[in-house]
Amino acid sequence: MNMISETFTNDWFSATFIWAGGLLAGIDLSPEPRPASGPLSPYGAELRELITGYDRLQTDTWPELPLDLRGLTPFSVLVLETLRRHVPRGSHTTYGRLAAMCGSPRAARAVGGVMARNPWPLFFPCHRVLAGNQGLGGFGPGLPLKKTLLTLEKARLPV
Repeated sequence: MNMISETFTNDWFSATFIWAGGLLAGIDLSPEPRPASGPLSPYGAELRELITGYDRLQTDTWPELPLDLRGLTPFSVLVLETLRRHVPRGSHTTYGRLAAMCGSPRAARAVGGVMARNPWPLFFPCHRVLAGNQGLGGFGPGLPLKKTLLTLEKARLPV
């Protein structure tokens, strides 16, 4: 399978977009700077602009990316799409509220599992999902980056 990766960076994080067979297989976020690459995918120029100007964005303006959804359950897709559509930039929710938005109010732990396995952070903004006590909860690339992303998006952070 033809795999390519392209990395874009800004002052706060680096994002590596991993493509396999023309589908976006994942986004690897890092708080550490990585060498940027030139755009390699058909979406590369637009993605570079989104990442380099992340702090200046007013809304989520992602293109409709072709995602490699193989291996995701229907529940996982529902949770990710609900998050993307109903938790805009500058806001946050909890695992329990997201579960309720998906029609499964008692599935907060399952939603947490979906967030932990989310292959496309930023596109499906799992950093906007907080613990029920309004604590930051978890985030694979690290809690400092989660807090940074929420701050860049001008979200009111819990105390």
